[in-house]
Amino acid sequence: MNINTNLYSCEVEMLFNNYIRSAFAKATATKGENIMKVLPILGRQKGVREFWKELVALGVEENYDNPEVIVVLGGDGTLLGAQRKYYKRSIPFVGIGFGSVNFLLNRTLTTPFQLYAKLQNTQWNTFAERGMRAYIETEKGLKNGIAFNDIYIKSVDPTGIVEVKLNTLEYKDEFVSGDGLIVASPQGSTAYNHTAGGTILPLGSKLWCVTGICTQNRLQATVLQREIQIEVVRGNAIAVTDNKLFCEVRNVKIVPSRYSTSICFDAKENFEQRRYNK
Repeated sequence: MNINTNLYSCEVEMLFNNYIRSAFAKATATKGENIMKVLPILGRQKGVREFWKELVALGVEENYDNPEVIVVLGGDGTLLGAQRKYYKRSIPFVGIGFGSVNFLLNRTLTTPFQLYAKLQNTQWNTFAERGMRAYIETEKGLKNGIAFNDIYIKSVDPTGIVEVKLNTLEYKDEFVSGDGLIVASPQGSTAYNHTAGGTILPLGSKLWCVTGICTQNRLQATVLQREIQIEVVRGNAIAVTDNKLFCEVRNVKIVPSRYSTSICFDAKENFEQRRYNK
């Protein structure tokens, strides 16, 4: 008798998974555990909505008023947008990667059941990422913005340069000329900062990156998360706080925000490898 081993293996795996889900659901009901209240942030990537529907079917509650955790299904941009929207609520973020890089999201939790079991377990490696508050003096008055990835000052003229005077605890009256300057947080150090040749910082670091964009004198610095002053001394410049644009910029003061967000990861995530192999 011929047996299709591939079909047999698939059927056995399906039966086993159904058995595990059933047993877990019965155990949870028997213990009378509370249903996890989740605020969902869903990206537009393929498979996201199906993943969320199955997670709800397993027993999580969609809750926007009093959630215990914010679950982000998408890419790094999805999580960054969620941080900017909900940073004042002091609720931990759990991201599941559906994007192309997924630096800030879990890569090892690949099924709704794995995430459901982990949410019940609540044992995470958690990194607190403090925001950067920018006070921006423009020709039209004082503005402000918050960033969790980066703040950069850049020349408006693609054929010209901008010259700024940088002051930090480590650098006094440092003149920088070129296309611009980036100040990046640890979580943002792998983004625009890394593309510009800046240092990659580990999550949870107490440092910021200060990196020149095509500057005459190479600048790849790390500084303590203290006040940074940037004065535009020549050229027409813009400032960007993550995705918010400010025009006709004269001065920028960057300080640590009083708000921080907690990003949760499974213990199996390898961050040293992730930092250099995105």
